[in-house]
Amino acid sequence: MIIPRSKVALEAWLADLHRVFAVSEMGLAFLALQITELENKCAALRKRMHHKAQSNRRAKQRRALRSAA
Repeated sequence: MIIPRSKVALEAWLADLHRVFAVSEMGLAFLALQITELENKCAALRKRMHHKAQSNRRAKQRRALRSAA
């Protein structure tokens, strides 16, 4: 089962799950919260990785310029 990425699709998916499974409203709220927290953590991790990659690229360029001089 693939979890949708967009908020609207996620809400529709959770509503559909509610019809299929006997799940309390509170349980769905906690599930939605956990999914949102995980998405935020993943976004922050991707942002840090991107920033680190850019920093490494700049450092390599500086070293190349110093060695060429």
